[in-house]
Amino acid sequence: MNLSICVPARETVNTGFSYDLAMLTARFYGAAAEGTTFNLNFINGTLIADQRTKLIEMSLKQGATHILFLDSDMRFPSNLIEKLARHDKDIIACNYATRRLPVKTVAFKDFSTLSYIYSIDKTGLEECDAVGMGAMLIKADVFRKLAYPWFQIHYLPTARMWAGEDMFFCQLAKAGGYQIWIDHDASKDVKHIGSFEFGHEHTEAEHEKLGQDR
Repeated sequence: MNLSICVPARETVNTGFSYDLAMLTARFYGAAAEGTTFNLNFINGTLIADQRTKLIEMSLKQGATHILFLDSDMRFPSNLIEKLARHDKDIIACNYATRRLPVKTVAFKDFSTLSYIYSIDKTGLEECDAVGMGAMLIKADVFRKLAYPWFQIHYLPTARMWAGEDMFFCQLAKAGGYQIWIDHDASKDVKHIGSFEFGHEHTEAEHEKLGQDR
C-alpha cells in the first residue's frame, strides 16, 4: 500500500484532530509492512472542492494506491486505516453526526430524498447512496477512471438545497459503476468536532442540579 492521507483545512486545526492524526500515523508507520509507504498532504483554503481536487492530484503524482480523506474537524481512532482497509472496498467511509442542531448523520440511503442511515444500532458494512468524506478511504484507481472534475458544489432540486462536493463525488462514483460502503463499527469511534456557545442558561441548569443558593 502506498497511502496518501489527505487533509483539507483552514489556517488552523483542532487539537483533538492533531492528537488523533499523530497517533494514527505513528501506528501506521510502526506497523507498516515492507514496501508500504505513506504521504501526509495538507492544503489550506476555503474552497473545499478545489482543495480536494488538488489533494487528489498530489496523491496521484506521488503514486498513491489508496487515499484516506480526513477532515480537520474529526476525531478518530489510531487503527482507523486498518479497520477500513481490511474490507478491500473501492470506497469505504465512516458515518458520523453533523456538527449542528438538529443533529443528523452524513450517510444516506437515498440522497435525493434525504433518507438518512443511522449507525448507532447497526454493525458491519452497509452500502449507501452517498456519505460525507470526513473519514473515507478510496482506492486511487477510482480517480484515475472517473471523469474530471471529481468534486463540485451542486444544486439538488428535489430538496431545494445546495449540496457539497462529497455528495457530488459519491454520485459521480456510482454513475461510474462503483459501490459506496459505510463501516458501522468504525463509525461508532468517529466524532465530529463542532462549536457551542455557552450562556447563562447553562449555568442555571447546573445551579439547579447542585441546589446551591445564588
